[in-house]
Amino acid sequence: MVGIFFVVDNMFLIHKCSLEEAEKYGDFLNYPKSHMEIWDKYYYSKYKVDFDYYPRGRVIYNVVEKTYYIYYDKCLEKIIKNLNIVPENENKKYLHDFHYKCSKCNKNYVV
Repeated sequence: MVGIFFVVDNMFLIHKCSLEEAEKYGDFLNYPKSHMEIWDKYYYSKYKVDFDYYPRGRVIYNVVEKTYYIYYDKCLEKIIKNLNIVPENENKKYLHDFHYKCSKCNKNYVV
């Protein structure tokens, strides 16, 4: 599986698809929808903030390395590796990226 997630009030909001349904992008398989697209469709009307307000992340798969890349907001550091987002027996890398910064972690965030 690959997908995207948000963490709102300690609850994970997950959107995922199988590797067969994933979008190919170079050596990677990726969930075909963006955080903004999913947030606007399912969550904006409930939370009334933009998609980048809460912590979020993405799981992609490198077909050459046979490794999952898990990108996540730094404020999730204490919990992300204990969640078993990817099965134990799979190769995985945990990474930070400037795209995954919530309103608390992004010093330039404007509310």
